[in-house]
Amino acid sequence: MKRLFGTDGIRGLSGQYPLTPKEVYRIGLSAGMVLRDHYKDGPIRVLLVRDTRESGSSLGRMLTDGLRDTGVDVFDVGVLCTPSVAYLVQAHQFQSGVVISASHNPPEFNGIKFFTRQGRKWPDVWEEAIESHLTKTLKKPKGVEKGRLIPSPQLVEDYESFLIKTLPHKLDLSKLRIGLDCSNGANYSVAPQILRFLGASVFVMGDKPTGKNINVRCGSQQTDRLGQLVRKKRCHVGVAFDGDGDRVIFTDEKGQVIDGDFIIGLLAKHLKSEKRLKNNKVVITVMSNLGLRMALVRLGVRIVETPVGDRYVSEAMRKNRAVLGGEQSGHIILGSYLPSGDGLLTALHVLAIVARARTPFSHIVGWMRKFPQTLVNVLVKERKPIPEMNGVQSKIDDIRNSLGQKGRILVRYSGTEPLLRIMIEGPTKKIIDQYASELVTEIESTIN
Repeated sequence: MKRLFGTDGIRGLSGQYPLTPKEVYRIGLSAGMVLRDHYKDGPIRVLLVRDTRESGSSLGRMLTDGLRDTGVDVFDVGVLCTPSVAYLVQAHQFQSGVVISASHNPPEFNGIKFFTRQGRKWPDVWEEAIESHLTKTLKKPKGVEKGRLIPSPQLVEDYESFLIKTLPHKLDLSKLRIGLDCSNGANYSVAPQILRFLGASVFVMGDKPTGKNINVRCGSQQTDRLGQLVRKKRCHVGVAFDGDGDRVIFTDEKGQVIDGDFIIGLLAKHLKSEKRLKNNKVVITVMSNLGLRMALVRLGVRIVETPVGDRYVSEAMRKNRAVLGGEQSGHIILGSYLPSGDGLLTALHVLAIVARARTPFSHIVGWMRKFPQTLVNVLVKERKPIPEMNGVQSKIDDIRNSLGQKGRILVRYSGTEPLLRIMIEGPTKKIIDQYASELVTEIESTIN
């Protein structure tokens, strides 16, 4: 059987395998069996949230039915961001959490992510156990009373209170004008509400989800319209979330994109100045810009590097006892508060810095300079090992040798989509774009 779990849970087109009603029920049944094997005594309670996709409710019902048929109690919060689970499972002692979401992907996609009672992604061995169950004929456990379904919308306020308590005492955002893009996703209600509670003037887009417009021409991956809003309304800063709220990307007052690398640099500098950068370490990924690496070195910060994926960043932070880590894509983990990335939590702490600085956001992040970077995705039909594609590997080696110490090249397969991702950094945009074009031509002729 093809492996179901990627780097961020199960993901696919809703209505197609493995996200058919029958298979999602079986996934729920299998997950319940894994939990019963691990927690043998007492009731098992699972927290469920989802984003705003049209398919979310039906998939949630099928998953819930499977879990309940193993005796698991399911507490259904409704629409709320993925990172809320990392807080709520710990605060209310749930044995597990589950999210129905496909994060930043288009609305026709959906997915399933499981969390441990510590607020981290399920370990590989648990995911493998689900896949093992799915290869067999599954039956409901005998003699087990069906679990309860408990609607739990009141937990939304609990999560909001948690976010506010992490902020400086009496934080006042009343002097900030904020452009906000909620991506028609999970943060469409909570984010504007909290920012206005803190006094900010908020100009919102992407806050009218229909089930079919999540991440469509909006959100952290498409910030052009947010930049226009920021300029039109003369905002101090723009904030864009992705569909499930675990990513955040900013724009400055000019509408220019401020990505995760800039935010990691800003937070590292801030935490170090306040002597709160535990162990003087920051965790970043292989995709992090060379400019961020140089900036962290100038700060005297030790860098820990991981593969792409917030679960790898989170695990490296745990092992190195670091309190800051993240990705260029906007997954930022503030480990003093949560073990996983939370876009709204990150946004609030960055806005706290902006409010106190009383200087343009472009100046605040301007201490760091990024190398020109190009990112290209190539659609692939199969995942051939890169070293086995002689022409492709030879071209990569040639580009790497040409760049020397003045740039980097990274080629890897996506963990969630049928894409081969190319990242090249170098001295000028013209040079790296030419290298990328040559490599894409070689890849397409070899793979496709």
